[in-house]
Amino acid sequence: MAEMIGRITDIKLNTWLPGGVNEFDTCMVTLREANGATSLMILWNSRLNAPTVERIRQTQRLALAREAAFRRLRVHLGHDSGSSLVDWIKVDTP
Repeated sequence: MAEMIGRITDIKLNTWLPGGVNEFDTCMVTLREANGATSLMILWNSRLNAPTVERIRQTQRLALAREAAFRRLRVHLGHDSGSSLVDWIKVDTP
């Protein structure tokens, strides 16, 4: 499990194939690391008919990412090596 540490500089929400049977939503964040490198990471993606509990979890992850970006807090994103899909998120609070 790899970990990236930095600050969230951008959050993007998108709907793909709107109105279709395969419609899904994504939430992507841009993370700026201490060395200046930036990475686009997928915080979550979800089908339109996802279970309610999954949608609630995604909403909570988005709220945590927004708060961290607004306050310019350091964020830890865990992901599999070679993957941009975030498995977990941790925010350092002062």
